[in-house]
Amino acid sequence: MPPKRKARKPADAIDLTEMASSQEKKQRVALTTIAKEFICPITQELPISPVTAEDGKVYEETAIREWFSKKDGAPTSPSTGAVIGTKLFPAPQARNTIEALIQSGAIAGEIAEAWKQKLEDEKEVKETRAEAEGGDGEAMYMLGAWYREGVNGLAKDDVQARAWYERSAAARHPKGMAAFGELLLLGIGGPEDNVFGVMNVTAAAELGSDVGAYFLGYAFFRGAYGLPKDSIRARFWLTKVVNGECEVKHLNEAGRAEAAAWLRALQDE
Repeated sequence: MPPKRKARKPADAIDLTEMASSQEKKQRVALTTIAKEFICPITQELPISPVTAEDGKVYEETAIREWFSKKDGAPTSPSTGAVIGTKLFPAPQARNTIEALIQSGAIAGEIAEAWKQKLEDEKEVKETRAEAEGGDGEAMYMLGAWYREGVNGLAKDDVQARAWYERSAAARHPKGMAAFGELLLLGIGGPEDNVFGVMNVTAAAELGSDVGAYFLGYAFFRGAYGLPKDSIRARFWLTKVVNGECEVKHLNEAGRAEAAAWLRALQDE
């Protein structure tokens, strides 16, 4: 009996694996093209709160509002440069599509990770706002700080920052008092008010805030904000900052360096 020959695949047989792979690639390219249509022309990221402007393009709401607020003269499209109205239309369908594409893995990489991070930021802001509305002074301070810096998905807004700092100060929160006092003294987010500003930074310093101590030390060192030049009081508050004696630490590195320089100048007198 002759030996059996191994069956061979017909030369014209279709490789279904290759076909499936090719179709998958085409589908991924198509999905990527769809995703690109939703990329905000301003941030170059996928929006968390997408809106459609009068130019027909999808934008991150905070980004397009900030764009309009900073434009002199007639508002223009960030995409075309043409003059457009400022009316914005919510685009929930864009948000739903983006979320579905990312969750399915159709969109991956840096652009997807950035969107997920913004989603986390949005959740954190929502939770913090709820705590702030419930009377939490720390949450009020955090919202003020985010508006001041324009982070966590919030547009930079000194008026909002000052309002939240004021509420935090009213709740007797040391950081909120110091931050509110700073904006009062510098006239940020509203009119300058040295009397109320000094009152707030003093209360903050007495509650352990190093920012409050920093501003009091500076005021007595320079004779600023309506306070007299007083080396003894300046040295007292600046020493607390430099030696880390304040219980509530939220002064940045640049501020600590300035306090140290002023203290050295006082010691050289």
